Amino acid sequence: MASIDMSKVTVIPYVSMADASVHDHSTLDKQFPGLHNDLLFLWAMADTADGKRYELVRTLSASATYDFTVHECSADLWSDPRNVWFPGENDLYWGPILWIEREGEQTLFPANMDMRAKHPIRISLGPSKYAWKEHRDGVDIVLTPLPQNVTTIYVPGPPDDVGYTSSGCAVSGSIAGSPIIGGYGGLDRMYCLPGMSAQVSKIAELEHYWFVWGAMFDDGHWETGNAMLGAGDYATATFHRQGEPPIIATNRDVGSKVVWESKGDVRQPVRARLEFGGHTFSFEATHNAAAAAVSMGIAWMHGNVQEEGAPRPVQCWSTMEVIKIRATPRD
Repeated sequence: MASIDMSKVTVIPYVSMADASVHDHSTLDKQFPGLHNDLLFLWAMADTADGKRYELVRTLSASATYDFTVHECSADLWSDPRNVWFPGENDLYWGPILWIEREGEQTLFPANMDMRAKHPIRISLGPSKYAWKEHRDGVDIVLTPLPQNVTTIYVPGPPDDVGYTSSGCAVSGSIAGSPIIGGYGGLDRMYCLPGMSAQVSKIAELEHYWFVWGAMFDDGHWETGNAMLGAGDYATATFHRQGEPPIIATNRDVGSKVVWESKGDVRQPVRARLEFGGHTFSFEATHNAAAAAVSMGIAWMHGNVQEEGAPRPVQCWSTMEVIKIRATPRD
């Protein structure tokens, strides 16, 4: 990507919401003109019956899987999470992969036989579920896409065309043998021009913060949100209440405030406020989930989201992703 100050460029995103069942889950997906699917991220924040909160993130490409981790989050915002398993020689599979289609699903096949024998992994992506199993069944989860809950972002124009999809899902299964009692997760996919890496594409450069949340209410309905805050005026936001049309906003139609606090040598965001589509949402951090991808300068905080003037959810799972090299407090 050409060197350019993204804060001084007017970037116009085209945002929509779709159902996961209509998406092509193969790496040959052509939903964005001229772009290819370069990276995929399976992720989840999940609570288990033994009282633990986990964050799981897996990076996948057309030819390899690497980086990210499974870790137990800390309820102390100023304490680091505990790494449980990490891709490498001792814990999780790291290496070349192949994708094959089986019964309408895209299934990962480890190409390194030695590593496969030590660290079996099975991931399949399909129109109705994403199944993820590895580390002697330590990770055994199913992500089930919620209806009409894939946020789709297309950002054409200089310095390069990019696309992104984020599918929000319910989470079931088990972690470290303990049943999952609640959570929210998904499948994110990055698209870029042929010959480019998504990690240095425009969509990566734009991101400062990314908020994702899912909430359940006492009458049984669910609500989800997905909001990215970027350089300059760039922003995308979607909100979906079960049974109602989604709300979509971009750029200056998204208001935001992100509050940082310090303790000793550590400084990090702990609260935020998002305003779009006639709704105001407050994020309050509850768990430090920052261990994953630390080498890439990415941190996570888990928390609760409350809509102003609306009923309080009985369950809520939210994450604030922070690109530490670019994110700053917002007033």
